[in-house]
Amino acid sequence: MTATSRADAEPARAAATGAAPTAAAERIPALDVLRGLALYGVLLANAVPWFSGRAFMTRDQRIAQRGPADEVFLVLLNVFVDGKAMTLLTFLFGLGFALQLQRAEAGGRSVLPTHFRRLAALAFIGVCHVLLLWWGDILWGYATAGVGLALFRRVRGAKLLAWAVALTLAPQLVASIPAVSAVVAHVTPEPADLAAFRAQVFAAITGHDRGALAEIHVKQAYYHVGRIWLWYFAWVLGRYLVGYWAGTTRLLQDAGERLPFFRKLLAWGLGLGLAGSSLMAGRRLLQRHGVAVPESVGIALVIPAELGAMALASAYAAAVVLLMQKPAWRRALMRIAPVGQMALTSYLLQSLICTFLFYGWGLGLAGRLRPVHIAPITVAVFVLEVLLARAWLSRFRFGPAEWLWRSLTYGRLQPLRITADSR
Repeated sequence: MTATSRADAEPARAAATGAAPTAAAERIPALDVLRGLALYGVLLANAVPWFSGRAFMTRDQRIAQRGPADEVFLVLLNVFVDGKAMTLLTFLFGLGFALQLQRAEAGGRSVLPTHFRRLAALAFIGVCHVLLLWWGDILWGYATAGVGLALFRRVRGAKLLAWAVALTLAPQLVASIPAVSAVVAHVTPEPADLAAFRAQVFAAITGHDRGALAEIHVKQAYYHVGRIWLWYFAWVLGRYLVGYWAGTTRLLQDAGERLPFFRKLLAWGLGLGLAGSSLMAGRRLLQRHGVAVPESVGIALVIPAELGAMALASAYAAAVVLLMQKPAWRRALMRIAPVGQMALTSYLLQSLICTFLFYGWGLGLAGRLRPVHIAPITVAVFVLEVLLARAWLSRFRFGPAEWLWRSLTYGRLQPLRITADSR
């Protein structure tokens, strides 16, 4: 048997056991489009405060770089993007688990062994991402919350949505309990210490000291994993469950038969989502101008803000589904589907490109750009990703990171090149 025939035989043997990777013919185009759009939103939300270094600048430094156009841009970013792009991307991961479960059950196999191997491989990639490229990683959170998702695999219907809402709101509501908030205040750094740490981070990302940058990566990884893990676990798992509910009810698989539902979802999602998100955007606007917002007000805004983010992300999904029914829009949207098809590679590539653009080891743009000037850069980065993804997938079955993820998950090297038989 030749190397090519052995490679082509691997998916067939895996399919016979119900543990095969998703074949190209089984993909749902709307999912790839949604992943692509969500990834652009994640890029924009990460670039403006984090990659650019603005989150680590002093308030006076940020004010000096902010004009009226920036104020409008930041409000729009808070309302339409912050929290919504990540919510949509997380929805889609949960939906993907539902699809895998359905495939495994159809083959008479348990999905859990493959699911846990998949999560372990994702966690490994996430650790490498944190330590080698950028500390603001989401992959470790996705991997750990994915363990919790397996506990809900037999739950269906309204119970899934109830759990989703409860998990989404629980961390902040629990933190508002006086005894809990006292503990949180005790472990929270003093303002002077926090300011010193931010200055250290800003110096590391704008400088040329690789050792200082490596130290910040480790400290940030410790903070994200050690300090906010419980909050992030519940936040991600709650959104997973919404996507899992959509998958178990076959919303996107049978989207063409449920267009009235998606029209209602678009209307209600926009209404509720804009209302909740605008309240939180207003709070952030006041904070940017030095207006003290009482803690009680912040806690009260948690519920409309979190539910608003989920509602608006759902409205985005509904809008894409409805637009995909129109041939012209479908052709236009499918141009970004390759980015969603290799979402993991695209996500990691964003970190590579943006750290090169903004950090001291690259072009060193951190701290030099106004928020409104960062947006065109993210558009250019995304267009580059679209072109690269289209070119790559014309020759290969998966993105390079997806190939690594699949190979680690299934315990063998997956066929990568497109052959005549695989077209």
